[in-house]
Amino acid sequence: MREIPVTKVDKTVRIPREISEKVKQLGLKKEIKYMKKEIIDCPLHKKEISPIYCLVCPYFVRRVKGKIYCKYP
Repeated sequence: MREIPVTKVDKTVRIPREISEKVKQLGLKKEIKYMKKEIIDCPLHKKEISPIYCLVCPYFVRRVKGKIYCKYP
């Protein structure tokens, strides 16, 4: 299991509407607000993205104390 640190940024990151809608369906609307100002270095996408993508990813395990736990091989 990978442990990916979350980095805070000043500028908000744009999230596609489809990802935002999936997260809202999961009932995690409150988390979107502060996660837009954070980024992670994703091993699946091979670039820096918002942790909001992780909430709908099949490899996502949990988020605890500023770290994303991912089971991507």
